[in-house]
Amino acid sequence: MSFINKTSLQIISFTTLFFILSCAGTKTSIPGFFVNPPSNTDFIYGVGNAKKQNISLARQTATARARSEIASVVQVKVSTMIKDFLQESGGGENAQVLEFTEYVSKQVSSVALSGCTIKESVIGDDGMFYVLVEYPLSSLRQEAIKEARKKEALFNEFKARQSFDDLENELNKLK
Repeated sequence: MSFINKTSLQIISFTTLFFILSCAGTKTSIPGFFVNPPSNTDFIYGVGNAKKQNISLARQTATARARSEIASVVQVKVSTMIKDFLQESGGGENAQVLEFTEYVSKQVSSVALSGCTIKESVIGDDGMFYVLVEYPLSSLRQEAIKEARKKEALFNEFKARQSFDDLENELNKLK
């Protein structure tokens, strides 16, 4: 009987251990750059991740998400709306108060990210694709200068047209 008890105990122990290990699930490895992106005064960093059946699509999606994160840092137009409602009815100890607050936020980003590159990419144990993208601040400065020059050129063109229109009006008065 002692042998049967020992064997039963071993079977129960192994079965219990098997269930515990199978319920524990698999631990996924998340790269350090995803949890704590690097910090550098010359670059802006963005991280993205995606899990798809097609590895190429996963890479593209993760990269797009990382670039979107950078675009949000560079330029974000934020629209917010807060509705706050407070109503009190009755008086004294029988007063009833009704309060309602609603907050809605919408963020839109549209910016050209020329010079944005993938610095690092990792495929996790669970098939998740992680990407670290960097965007040099020198590119941001160049884009800002380019946009400023473009606006200056448009303004100069507008002023030149306005001057020609004024000249034409003056010449028409001479007729």
